[in-house]
Amino acid sequence: MAPNPRYRWLQIAGIVTLVLAAAVLVLALRHQAKEQRERQDIGLRAQEMMNQIEAEAQRMENAAAQK
Repeated sequence: MAPNPRYRWLQIAGIVTLVLAAAVLVLALRHQAKEQRERQDIGLRAQEMMNQIEAEAQRMENAAAQK
């Protein structure tokens, strides 16, 4: 028994909708992952900068203590 042509178009529209929804989901997940990597990268750079500042402060304290 062949499906009614009206229902065939609904099936095609449903499949297209599912494919588009899947594509949007994949793009959203990729965007979220990219933002997460950027946030982590900023955190690492900030930590490195803090370590450099602390090391410089320690050097200055040692130099002041030696005088």
